[in-house]
Amino acid sequence: MKINPYIRALRCSRSGAEAPSDVDLARRPVGLSTWGDAPGAPVEVLYDLGAARDELAHALSPAGAAALGMSRFAALLPVVDVDDGYWADVGGTPCLPVPDLGESRGVELWVKNESQNPTGSFKDRGLAVAVALARVCGARRLALPTQGNAGVAAAFFSRRMGLEPCIVHMPEGYQGSIYQRSAALFGAELAFGGPNIASTGRAMREAIAESLQSGEIVDVSTFFEPGRLEGKKTMGLEIAAQMGDALPDAIVYPTGGGTGLVGIHKAFAELGEAGLLAQGARAPRLYAVQAERCAPVVASWERGLDHVEPVTSQGTIADGLDVPGAIMGHGIMRALRESGGGAVAVSEADIERAMAQLGRAGVGAGYESAATLAALDALIARGEIAAGSRVLLLLTGSQLIALARAATTRA
Repeated sequence: MKINPYIRALRCSRSGAEAPSDVDLARRPVGLSTWGDAPGAPVEVLYDLGAARDELAHALSPAGAAALGMSRFAALLPVVDVDDGYWADVGGTPCLPVPDLGESRGVELWVKNESQNPTGSFKDRGLAVAVALARVCGARRLALPTQGNAGVAAAFFSRRMGLEPCIVHMPEGYQGSIYQRSAALFGAELAFGGPNIASTGRAMREAIAESLQSGEIVDVSTFFEPGRLEGKKTMGLEIAAQMGDALPDAIVYPTGGGTGLVGIHKAFAELGEAGLLAQGARAPRLYAVQAERCAPVVASWERGLDHVEPVTSQGTIADGLDVPGAIMGHGIMRALRESGGGAVAVSEADIERAMAQLGRAGVGAGYESAATLAALDALIARGEIAAGSRVLLLLTGSQLIALARAATTRA
């Protein structure tokens, strides 16, 4: 296992400045940017797309599907030569049509259901890469704050990689939750404190500051290292491979921290730069979906901002959407703007109604995922998605996890 030789640079996502030569993934873990005129921003990995083009073209072809899991797109991941047994069951989720729900709305509707991943959500993609990258960089242990599936995935892949137990901090209200029990199953060292993920994260970083500074422990919080973004990017690469010259006109995405949304945008940008989008194809428009009770991206988008202003969450049944700020807000806004998409907020009632509709159509989806169907209705009503459009809903996690969580919070 080693750093991908196709990596040509690291870039500050806010300023666009490339890292100096002494910032090297092969030497030690890289966190937020420390260079350029806007330090403290998430870091993006840049590849030599000309050198990687042939491997990437093969990965996109039908023959590329023979590669197992995340290995299919190793040419555009930061870590290569990873044992198939580590991530063979990660990714590869199909894009499936849902004619019952599409015809009634006048669109061609597809879903990509991430609940087929080993711990039941799309978080497996990002954490599989983040854990492998941290290991290559010499880390022995990972830590992150979570109020959902990320802590489970981090604990799971830490075990698979043979690292020390993952440190998982959760807000106080998550004691006894399915997320706590699942992370504990994979040996996580758990701690609780604070009312939300932001305060929990601050407390975690204070508690392990010395180990974070030395690189012994790597903070794999959302966008605090580059691996999670690269892993989530594979959703976009798979959509391109699976749908070919029939790409969706729009992708509707449930947005909390925004890693997946930014990752999908990065995937299509890299494919376009490499000249690997089908002739005449246009990258899909991206729509961010949030809950009305916690919608910082939507509020900032409607104000025309180029970043995301934090809000005070009123709480939502969709745990993954209960994120009142976004460290990569500038990247989220860039993805929406450059793709020609937008942002929409939906009510709790609409989320529950959409979840039931998906279930009756034979599609299992958690609350965050169901929000995408509710958002589609709003976008059609607003005229942002036209009749006859091909639309893909990104379903990020299982209804089983969501219902188990809801049962404990409502008990």
